[in-house]
Amino acid sequence: MKRRSSNYFIGADTSDKSILDCAEAAQSHEGHLNCILLASLPNLPYFKYGTSKFFDAGLPANWLDQLEEKRAVLESRATEVEALLASKAVSANVKVSIGSGADLKHLAARQSYTCDVAFLDAGLRNDPEIFREVGHGVLFHSPAALMINGNPFAQRDCVFFAWDGSFAASRAAHLGLHYFLEAKEVVIACIDPPSAHDPEGQDTGADIATWLSHHGCRVTVSQFPRGGLTIQQCIQERAKEVGADLIIMGAYGHSYLRESVFGGITQAMLEQVSFPVLFGH
Repeated sequence: MKRRSSNYFIGADTSDKSILDCAEAAQSHEGHLNCILLASLPNLPYFKYGTSKFFDAGLPANWLDQLEEKRAVLESRATEVEALLASKAVSANVKVSIGSGADLKHLAARQSYTCDVAFLDAGLRNDPEIFREVGHGVLFHSPAALMINGNPFAQRDCVFFAWDGSFAASRAAHLGLHYFLEAKEVVIACIDPPSAHDPEGQDTGADIATWLSHHGCRVTVSQFPRGGLTIQQCIQERAKEVGADLIIMGAYGHSYLRESVFGGITQAMLEQVSFPVLFGH
C-alpha cells in the first residue's frame, strides 16, 4: 500500500479538534501522519561577570525543574494525542522535542528529510520562535515542501500557482505536483509579466503550463498586472478572484549572514492567514 507521509508540527495547546480533523483527512487519503509535539526551552542561562576577565554562565536555580516540568507536560500531552490518533485508526506516530533557536530549526529539517510535506498547526503562531524556526528549517534545510493554514490531505479544487520563472518557483511546482494532479483547475499566475518587446522576457508561463498539461492537469495561464499592489497583495487578491483554495509558490531567503530572516514576499505570505499556501525552495 502506498502512503504519503506528512509531518504535522503541533504544540502542547493544539486543540483536539485540529488533531482529529487532520487525522480524519489523513485516514481518508490513506496517508501517514508524523505528529511532532514541540516546545521551547525555558529561558536559557544568562551571563554575569566572574572573578576573571571572562564571563561566567549563570543558571537559574530552578531551571532544571522548569525543564522537567515542561517535558512532563509534553509527554502527558503526547499520550493524549496518541489516543486521539488511535481512535481514528490512522497510520501515525507521535514524537516529542524541546529546543530553541537553531536547535528547533535543525530538528525540523532532520525530521523532514523523510516526509513528503510538512505543515504547521495554526496554534504554533502563538509562539513566534517555534513558528519561525520550524518554517525556516523545513524550507531551507530539507527537501520537503512546507504548508501553512491548512492540512495537506484536504481536497483542493482550484490551485493558484505564482510563477516567475525562478528556480524556487520551479521547485515548488515539482513539490506541488500531487496537488496539481488532484485539482480540477490550475491557474498559473504571472505577476507583472514582461513586455513582449523585452528580449529577455520570454517566459510567461507557457513552458510550465505545457509540462503540467502533459501530466493531465487542466491549466490556465493568466497574466496579472500589480496595479499598485505589492506582489504578496496581488497574489492574494487574484487567488481570491479565481476562487483558489490553495496557493503554491517559491520561497526565498536572504544571504547566509541573514538566513534567519525570510525574504519580504515569503515572510508576508507566511504571516497571512487567509489562504493555505504550499512553499517550495
